[in-house]
Amino acid sequence: MNQQPSHVVHVGFDSKQERLLRTGHQLTVLLDDDSAAALPAGIRDRFARIGALHVPPQADLGNYDTAFEQMTAYVDKFATELGPPVAVVGLSEESVLPAARLREYLALPGMSARTALLLRDKVRMKEAVRAAGVDVPRFWPVGPDTTAEDAARLASLTPDGIVLKPRSQAAAMGVSIFRDPAAFIAHVRDVGVGADHEAEEFLAGDLCHVDGLIRAGRVLFLSAATYLAPPYDVVTEGGHPLGSVSVDDPALLAAMEDLATTVLAAVGLDDGVFHLELFVRPDGRLTFLEVAGRPGGGGIAEHIHRVHGIDLAEEALRVCLGERPRYDGPRTILDGDVPASGWLWVTTPAGGDRKVERVRGSDRLPGSVVHSVVPSVGDTFTGAAELYRSAGMFTFVGESARSVTADAHEVWSGFSVEYGPL
Repeated sequence: MNQQPSHVVHVGFDSKQERLLRTGHQLTVLLDDDSAAALPAGIRDRFARIGALHVPPQADLGNYDTAFEQMTAYVDKFATELGPPVAVVGLSEESVLPAARLREYLALPGMSARTALLLRDKVRMKEAVRAAGVDVPRFWPVGPDTTAEDAARLASLTPDGIVLKPRSQAAAMGVSIFRDPAAFIAHVRDVGVGADHEAEEFLAGDLCHVDGLIRAGRVLFLSAATYLAPPYDVVTEGGHPLGSVSVDDPALLAAMEDLATTVLAAVGLDDGVFHLELFVRPDGRLTFLEVAGRPGGGGIAEHIHRVHGIDLAEEALRVCLGERPRYDGPRTILDGDVPASGWLWVTTPAGGDRKVERVRGSDRLPGSVVHSVVPSVGDTFTGAAELYRSAGMFTFVGESARSVTADAHEVWSGFSVEYGPL
């Protein structure tokens, strides 16, 4: 008697990751109703069943969490038709926590809901990391009950500024930075603070990200890089390059690995892909900012795949499916033969649909640019709600972080796209 293929549940799905849909399984997917309706026919046909979740229309990484009862109802129904699921796949920031909760609901192995919550909730995350002896910014949970007097007390403890952010969002979603303490106090008095927020001290220094793969508590791959500009500035201010350049100082990379290893143990991430952000302070001190259990966004994962040969999204999928890692290359970016590398995205202006009318600078790129994707005249960009919408993608390989940084800024200054309306 032939046994039917095993049932694998995906929580959320990005059509750009079609390569991650495995054959040999019966695939089901749970995703918000707008995304379900927008699935291309070729991808829709890959799923045996689709569970469309009714969620609030505003962008919120907690939408899937609030739809958990809908998820379990769909999974129970699909299980009667396709058999009990053998794995739950959650690869994006909004899907990591609900996927972990589904695993516990189904008694399946994988990332626990406790770890997933520590990877989402910035207050609990920092409490766990601080308890492990890692330097973190001073931080406080705040919310609707926070008064102007409370704000004045916090502001007095953070003379360089204060950051107000949701506890459970990512990137720059909902973040406000107040360099003037009086502005923070006025905001709390006049506007108030939403539920489940965090206030933390503003830190000076270089913002860096550490990305990698950990299996059975052992780091198999680790990359570290310095942002060309903080993502907050890119999203909120414009006029800043989106990208990063790899760390080429072995001592600094080793210190970042030590910090990352301690952080991963503190949140309980023994198997998975991680994206961690930290500051290198002016005095050289490393200060943890936050960590996520998924590949880095923007061009981070693509750059790592192209330059170092490890597909972190594929490795995250293999963790969810209980498969052995595929990567068997150098353990860190400095153990291979690439001295330094980086990536740069030139983002499109915010707004509606646009048509490319002219491209400047794509014919005079530095020799360190080993790969680029640029638009052609007549190409169109839709007004899709993407955090980072790129009109030029560049990958660099060079002899040092300094030279790659200089080349990235050269491209940023010399490359441009002119648009017109559709």
